[in-house]
Amino acid sequence: MNLKIVFLILFNQYLIAQNKPDVYVNYTKQAVENMSDVEFISQSTFCEIDIFSNSTFRFISRPYISCLTWREIKGNWEKNNDIYKFLSQYEVIENDLRFKFKSDTTQKYLLKFKTDKNSGLRNRKIKIQFMYNFNDKISDIDREYVLNENNSVEIPFLEIPNLEKLASFRVEYQLNVNEKRFGYITENKITNLKEKDIPNIIEIEFVEIPNKEIVYRTTLGRIKDRKLEIISSDKTKTTLPDYFDEIAFEKYYEIQEVN
Repeated sequence: MNLKIVFLILFNQYLIAQNKPDVYVNYTKQAVENMSDVEFISQSTFCEIDIFSNSTFRFISRPYISCLTWREIKGNWEKNNDIYKFLSQYEVIENDLRFKFKSDTTQKYLLKFKTDKNSGLRNRKIKIQFMYNFNDKISDIDREYVLNENNSVEIPFLEIPNLEKLASFRVEYQLNVNEKRFGYITENKITNLKEKDIPNIIEIEFVEIPNKEIVYRTTLGRIKDRKLEIISSDKTKTTLPDYFDEIAFEKYYEIQEVN
């Protein structure tokens, strides 16, 4: 075999070995306790910290099987003896949809649309998906509607198949040439797990220019006997809702071999 080829193979193997992280995993119990259906529980339900040799790390949180709950943060680490300092930052963006709910006795859903700056809605078409309770094994249904003169859509209950199993609406709207808005209308914690009915009068406000803020996070951990213990975690405050509050580090992690 050509020596040059042998060298390239060995060099590539060296690079791969150098890029392999130390993987510390904590399989959470939260999903098991909160889910009623065993099919919601899988091996993807975990928290993981990958520590790379180039002083970077990746934190992965998958508390539920739904990918909407998955989060990932990357950053740098520093080491002092057996203490690791994990430094990261992430951007918090204001929700670009806002909802208000009401109920009355009419047998229909009334969805009212506007922007936060009361700009005209030039695009008259809007996509609405009916999302059903996962446990009932019903396929979601896609519909396209046209806004009426009041920028509203009326959906009679009789036009919604399996209404009693409806968990949420998914709304998608092209606000302008460059901006699309989509979100989930529900009062349930998870979009495809029904806990209660959706109120039938919904005001949907499209935020034209969502606010943004940067959050800086510092987490200390101790590695001993191939186990990682999180000692503390602090971060800067924001005026916006910080949905990353939901991905706080678990207390203990164990190293896992990477295949």
